[in-house]
Amino acid sequence: ADVQPGTLAALATAAAERLQAAKQKVTVFEATTAGLIQAALQAVPGASSYTTCGAVTYSTSQASAILGADFSAPRPADGEAYRQSKSAWTQMLARRMRKAIGATWCVCESGACGPTFNYPDVSSGFTFIFVSGPIERGITVESPHNKREENMWAFTKLALDLLAECVAEAGALHAIDSADAGTGEATETFAALDDRYGGVEVSVLADTLASPSAPSSAQFGRELARALEDWRARGKQGVWLKVPESHAHFVGPAVALGFQFHHALPGYVQLTRWMPGGVPSPLPNYGFTQIGVGGVVVNTKGEVLMVKERVSPLPMFQGQWKLPGGLADPGEDFAATVAREVREETGVVGTLEGLVSLRHSHGFRFGQGDIYVLVRLRADADIIKIDPHELLDAKWMSRESIQAALVPSADYKGSMEGLVSPNNWKMICNALDGSLIEGTTMPNSRGGPPAMLYTGQDGGNKKRRVSAGSPTPDSSL
Repeated sequence: ADVQPGTLAALATAAAERLQAAKQKVTVFEATTAGLIQAALQAVPGASSYTTCGAVTYSTSQASAILGADFSAPRPADGEAYRQSKSAWTQMLARRMRKAIGATWCVCESGACGPTFNYPDVSSGFTFIFVSGPIERGITVESPHNKREENMWAFTKLALDLLAECVAEAGALHAIDSADAGTGEATETFAALDDRYGGVEVSVLADTLASPSAPSSAQFGRELARALEDWRARGKQGVWLKVPESHAHFVGPAVALGFQFHHALPGYVQLTRWMPGGVPSPLPNYGFTQIGVGGVVVNTKGEVLMVKERVSPLPMFQGQWKLPGGLADPGEDFAATVAREVREETGVVGTLEGLVSLRHSHGFRFGQGDIYVLVRLRADADIIKIDPHELLDAKWMSRESIQAALVPSADYKGSMEGLVSPNNWKMICNALDGSLIEGTTMPNSRGGPPAMLYTGQDGGNKKRRVSAGSPTPDSSL
């Protein structure tokens, strides 16, 4: 955590509020943070309702007077053994002192901040943080540097964040257990499989609703909470949970147990939970890029097919002449997309000649990126039959008439009615004058339809044919 020395209370606000709401107390035994954890908790107003005594046990060999027992141990042989000794110490001490003091929770922390260390194979700060209570959590923290005070503040924040997470999760489990109290357990609610990356893939069993003893959300929450404890004990990290639409009532308990939304599609919602504390989640995001395809359709006269959309995506572009095209459907190749869009919008059927270019942009709808693929086609006929739901107009335009309709200047801000944007003009010129990209099929390593490999070719527009998985390269699409 990148934390600079500052206001103590801000570090502990979340933990303090949750402890107060739960009417629970915490005791703290810390070492490298030197009392900052306890100080931050006490800096929040009302601290007497949720804090109790604790101690700074900076030297384990000399802490017997405070802890009431001798915890001295032989000196570790090397840096790795030194680290492991800290892990064992924090767990033992947290469990022991929570019971001795009678607090609901105990936070224990021990490590080394720098700038110097007792072992030559330790060169940067580290600590182990363990929270003991109704649930238990521990994290290993590795600092990228040996700056002493910065590490102390960073370790303090991570300890308080872990405490806040534990209190919240324990509260969620209590709420789940309180719901449907006294009802019998139903059938198993989900199936879990270990994945190849050290995680777990969980699928809710869709047919459980048909069972005479259909599971409640409370039962699902209890089973999921128990499973999380088991997966954590086994060292699992990322958990993927797929909930079908029929079981949407299971989403609430999952969120209460720390799951986050990943994506939703018709029929299901996918949630994830990254269990290691203090480590940013590396779980991949859902797809965040859409694919759009535009067609430069050329007839026998060398004219280009241009269209006016009924509704432009942005008001500033309303009424402009542009290239036909649209978004690709799942599983659809570039060639198939542009042929379909041109045919649906204008009734024109064309023969694919080649890819012209790719444009990659960001900041589109829903925060997605956009890859726009420009494709050149040769029209089989000149007859246009527009779809009035999609277009206001469509016509064949010569290169000269397109250039004449170009906006007056690069910084033009007026109406686009009847005009052509600089970007469209540039793409048209590339399609008419530049080299085309040839496509060939190749086996799909994941099975299913063949993949397409697109490769630039020399020789201008001489190589124009693209094999799009059809029996012949010159298929009319």
